[in-house]
Amino acid sequence: MGFYLMIGSMLLGLLALKIGFSHLKEKKVNLSSILTSCLETALVLFAIWLGLPK
Repeated sequence: MGFYLMIGSMLLGLLALKIGFSHLKEKKVNLSSILTSCLETALVLFAIWLGLPK
C-alpha cells in the first residue's frame, strides 16, 4: 500500500510541477500558480518521505 501511495504521490507531484512551470512560463503569477507550487513541493517531499527506510 505504501509503495503505491509513494508512486501516486510522485506522479501527482510531477504533474503539478508541469502545470506550475507552464504557468510561470506564461508570466501568470497568481494564487493558483502559488498553490500549485506548494502542492507539487508537498507531494514530492511526501513521496521522498515514504521512500525512506523506517
